[in-house]
Amino acid sequence: MYSAVYPVLAAQTRLPFYLSGIGISDPEYHVCREKGLVSYQVLYTRSGRGVLRVGQREFPQEPGSIFFLSPGVPHEYFPEDGMWETAWAVFRGAQLPEIMGSLGFGSWHEKSGAELSGCERIFSQLMSAVNDPVSGGERCSMLVYEYILEVRSLLVTGGSRSKNGGSPADAAIEYMDREFSRDITLEELAGLSGITLQHFCRVFRAQTGMRPMEYLARRRIAEAKRLLLTTERSVSEIAELTGYASPTYFGVVFRRCEGISPSEYRMSKAL
Repeated sequence: MYSAVYPVLAAQTRLPFYLSGIGISDPEYHVCREKGLVSYQVLYTRSGRGVLRVGQREFPQEPGSIFFLSPGVPHEYFPEDGMWETAWAVFRGAQLPEIMGSLGFGSWHEKSGAELSGCERIFSQLMSAVNDPVSGGERCSMLVYEYILEVRSLLVTGGSRSKNGGSPADAAIEYMDREFSRDITLEELAGLSGITLQHFCRVFRAQTGMRPMEYLARRRIAEAKRLLLTTERSVSEIAELTGYASPTYFGVVFRRCEGISPSEYRMSKAL
């Protein structure tokens, strides 16, 4: 069974994120893209076995395997025994390179043994929304962002939702991704990890390259950027929604991360 939908890209291209294709390949076929795709791609295995090749490296693909590819990354993938079922989605957006970078995505990521129930849920919602001719574009845009965050939790932040567990920093990362709008303290994060505050800070920085509160600020600002681009909420409302009681302090943090104010960011992307 091969089921694919490629939406007509008209008004959707004005959205921050939009779906350029989605489908289920059963069986998946041999794909070789020497120049990569023009879209971002996420593909995960539903059944069977396959192989992903990026550069000179090969990665076995089986149930629980998932990979992400940025545009322009040469790659190849193929079934190992002819019985490989995959679920894939490709998406674009004018602001995506900037947003994906702020969320910590590199050019490509791959993981095996992941807990994919969250991906399955959002993928099913995307498959339904993409067939809605009235509001499907806007609904898909929101779901694409939700999908990106789910994939990020598996591939970028240490797989904190994986059944395999992880480092002491993983519980704190998952907590910040989920509860970033709350007033979160460093002591609270260390407590989630079950280790001393000093050791937690060392482990967290070794894993992410950032201090814990820097990670939290970047996560909040990534969400703020999304809200600035996709809603008409005021800067004060967005500040509150992203965990800042003071709009002034929110503006200071935003400028520190982005080099411009929230209002300037919104206006620059609307041009």
